[in-house]
Amino acid sequence: MGDIVRQGVAAFVAEVLARGGRAEPIPGQRDVRVQGADGSERVVRVCSTASDPWLARRRDGVPAADGAGVSYWVFVDLAPELPEFYVVDADDIEGGIEEEVALWLADRPGRTPTGSHPIQRSNVVHGQDHWDLLGLDAVKDPDHGAAPVPAAAVRVARPATPAVAEPDTDDGRLAVVADIGGYRVQGGVDPVSGTLEINRGPMEGRRFPDAAAAAQALVTFFDDHETVPDGDTFWRSEILE
Repeated sequence: MGDIVRQGVAAFVAEVLARGGRAEPIPGQRDVRVQGADGSERVVRVCSTASDPWLARRRDGVPAADGAGVSYWVFVDLAPELPEFYVVDADDIEGGIEEEVALWLADRPGRTPTGSHPIQRSNVVHGQDHWDLLGLDAVKDPDHGAAPVPAAAVRVARPATPAVAEPDTDDGRLAVVADIGGYRVQGGVDPVSGTLEINRGPMEGRRFPDAAAAAQALVTFFDDHETVPDGDTFWRSEILE
């Protein structure tokens, strides 16, 4: 799902190595197989951001939707000079997503649990540097394993657009928003022609013949294999739902 996800995984792998463990990213997934310094093994899901909030997927809260055997989530914040890490039990995160998505579905019948789900810092702050949950050393040693990834390689600047910024609505177009790849994308739909122009976020300035084409372009841009590029469900007119 783009550079933020890849850089978050790289930062997490470097941190695991520095704390006496081993880490192997699972191809095509957001997950990393981790062996702790104590020899224990587990699968960890990595969720990265360069600004609040982190974005999980609504399907992460659907029972049996994920058969990867994830036992912990690690939330990586790439905005500080040195990345910050929050380790949280998977049951806590996925149970919370399930409850919130259930309310979201009930609020408007006919919705489907696709797209992104925000994870606020207040939900994960208790897990900061909880490396013991992964069987890793509390104090990192850069001499363990491979050399850590240089800070410049994992640093990501904060997006210029705030995560919940107001969309532009003064030109007669219907303002829409979508969350994908750690970004909130804002666009305007022409009520006559149906064309959609992205006016804030990745692919800013691009114009598409309809909402579905714009959704497909963003899904391709972020290499997101799970989000359904449906023009009716990908975009929404509300700022917060």
